[in-house]
Amino acid sequence: MRSSAIRFITTASLCGATSLALADTTVSVNDVPISLDFSGFIRADYGNGDRYAVADGEDRLGFTKSLLLLSAKTEDIEAILDFGATALTDSSLAPNNGNVGVKDAFIVIGAGKTTGFTFSAGAQPLLFGLKPNGYPGDSSLQPNIDYGSDGGFAVSQQAGPSLIGVYKFTPDVSLRFGAFDLVENNALNGFTTATNGSKLKDNLFILARGANLGGTGVYATAGAERIYVGAAGALLGLPGSQVVDASKNIFSAGIGWTQSIFDVSVEYIHLDAAIVDTQSDEHYIRACASVKPAPGWTAYVDYSNGHELGASTYRIGGNWQFRRHLGLTVEYSKDTFKSDNGLYAGGVNPPFGTGATYGVPAGPNIESVDARLTFTF
Repeated sequence: MRSSAIRFITTASLCGATSLALADTTVSVNDVPISLDFSGFIRADYGNGDRYAVADGEDRLGFTKSLLLLSAKTEDIEAILDFGATALTDSSLAPNNGNVGVKDAFIVIGAGKTTGFTFSAGAQPLLFGLKPNGYPGDSSLQPNIDYGSDGGFAVSQQAGPSLIGVYKFTPDVSLRFGAFDLVENNALNGFTTATNGSKLKDNLFILARGANLGGTGVYATAGAERIYVGAAGALLGLPGSQVVDASKNIFSAGIGWTQSIFDVSVEYIHLDAAIVDTQSDEHYIRACASVKPAPGWTAYVDYSNGHELGASTYRIGGNWQFRRHLGLTVEYSKDTFKSDNGLYAGGVNPPFGTGATYGVPAGPNIESVDARLTFTF
């Protein structure tokens, strides 16, 4: 579990971020040896463009994320605890800007297995979809729609209290499944108040994953999820809104091909309209490509689209790993909005950040140039 999930959580594989260093110490508690590890990273960031508020000078400086991951392992049982924080000159992050908090805390039974069954319980990433991640974020500097950009539902970055099982048929072929719970004010872009509330049985997922299929470098996923949706603003007195109080579906399928110098992939995500409060079911497309022209260098392009949201994101960047634990990433990003963006089911305001209101075309396109210095330890 440590190598297949946690390292995946704490690295951005597409953009060529470095693997984390691990400090390993063994102690004995009641004559039982326990291996203690720690690792992490700090990201120093600067961004400039109309993506950022005029009140903030249309730029931001600070660190987008920092992470300290602690683990303790004895036999095949491992405990994971990580802390993180963000501190930026970005007024939209208030009041949590600079606060340090626990991002994941869970127990793994069967850790280190290359085949067979592994079980984990606690607050943890679901790792649902082709390019999922945990607290650290998307594989590009600016998030894509499947990571919550432009009011999208963050399918690829879902995390929280959950029970998850993984069965590995081979080291490269696995089935991941589980159940998770939600707080009562779940979903619908923040305009939700539940009436019955979410139960563990209301939130389920399953995902089949294959890596290096047939030795070709092809990898693929196919998955389904049921997630509880509460009331779409009805209990807040918003006009035209509705009470759902039921589980709704998400489907994901993706395929990619990777070799020594390149990686290309595409993923399709289908979301029930009630989850995102649109008039019709939503469809996300995520396409990525990266190339490593020389050791330590990675260039990438990334595209995502939300059909009902009427938004598309474009990311073009490069990473230079000029020291073993220090890398620099520079990215140009642009988000565009179609004129029909904002046609939402309940007549409520669309998600924050789109600049649109119900029945009115979206605001102007936004863009920025961002740079990140990442130190891993």
